[in-house]
Amino acid sequence: MINNSKINKWKQQYENDPNNALLENIISHNPLNKISQIRDNLKSFKPIYNISVKPHLKVTNQKSSGRCWLFAALNVIRREMVSKYDIEDFEFSQSYLFFWDKLERMNYNLECIIQTKQEDIDGRLVQHLLNDPSCDGGQWDMIVNLVKKYGLVPKDAYRETHHSSNSNELNAIITKKFREWSHNLRTSKDPHLLKEKYMKETFSILCKVLGRPPTNFDWEYKDKKENYNIIKNLTPIDFYKAHVPFNIEDYVCLINDPRREHPYNKIYTVQYLGNVLDGDKVKYLNLPIERIKELTLKTLKDGKSVWFGCDVGQYLNKEVCAMDMNLIRKLDLFNSSFKLNKEMRLKYKDSLMTHAMVITGSNVSKEENCIVFNPGCNDEKVNYWEVENSWDKHGPMDGYYYMTDDWFDEFV
Repeated sequence: MINNSKINKWKQQYENDPNNALLENIISHNPLNKISQIRDNLKSFKPIYNISVKPHLKVTNQKSSGRCWLFAALNVIRREMVSKYDIEDFEFSQSYLFFWDKLERMNYNLECIIQTKQEDIDGRLVQHLLNDPSCDGGQWDMIVNLVKKYGLVPKDAYRETHHSSNSNELNAIITKKFREWSHNLRTSKDPHLLKEKYMKETFSILCKVLGRPPTNFDWEYKDKKENYNIIKNLTPIDFYKAHVPFNIEDYVCLINDPRREHPYNKIYTVQYLGNVLDGDKVKYLNLPIERIKELTLKTLKDGKSVWFGCDVGQYLNKEVCAMDMNLIRKLDLFNSSFKLNKEMRLKYKDSLMTHAMVITGSNVSKEENCIVFNPGCNDEKVNYWEVENSWDKHGPMDGYYYMTDDWFDEFV
């Protein structure tokens, strides 16, 4: 119990330390990220990569939306387009997949409400379904489902709107309607008939805020030699299957979940997590972090970039675009520390996947006795990784981020 006696004692102890008054004045007037930077470590900060995927493209900008997973996936695929067609730069329409994800996810979540209509409305399951039905975020298998069903289009064929770049208002409307419709579906004698009516309304809402998605389009481009090209009357599926040099189904999602309840080398899924009702389930192969890093490095050496999810807010220094546990020490300001390992952070909800980006390079050093071109050599050491973000061009590397290998261990 907190009482006046305890409070007075704490206050006296606090005031007995003269440093606390100085720290109170500094901390209360400044952002913690700024005043907790370790300046000595920042002085030597200059990442150089000896493995780097080409071409090195301009970063994209998801703006005020949670579409990082779509941007990251399309950033992986666009690199293949630039190489195949010998063009300076290229972007797919992220809004195009965003439209279909919103529509499919409404259908998926309403079906979950119908399937759980006998569950207690106050139970954890139904409350979970009602909590965030219009979330912008997603998983790799959700991207696979969308691309397989709807294909891809260039950004020119379906451009951004205010609401694709600023999704809060759209999500608020969809969430509000979803909760009303959930009530009606749970009490309806024919919920599937009612759901069809709601899906029609959802489609109309999305068209008004994001625009009608194209059914046919022409793709025009110039290569680096200024040669003009045009491919006419494409459908999004035709464009993906015939002209995009990337098979979305060739890839699987690996995770590192060290919780003992989730043994390695097994495949996991999450109930009631998905977007396309008739699509593939979200699946993860759980592997030790060292194996994931080994596969990531091998992929980079093969000239391919890597989509990944992480807990981006941990030890993030936006000023220098770095994810490094030795650049920011917020708790040091309070003479405190934090010692939960990755397993415990997951269990106690201190860590979760919050952002998706693309790994495009690494800085690798070799031990003296390691033969550089010997593929069986295990003495390679990754010092840090190059990351392509989707937060626009800024910082010392024009929007590319630096991620230490230790940070990879803890937060990827």
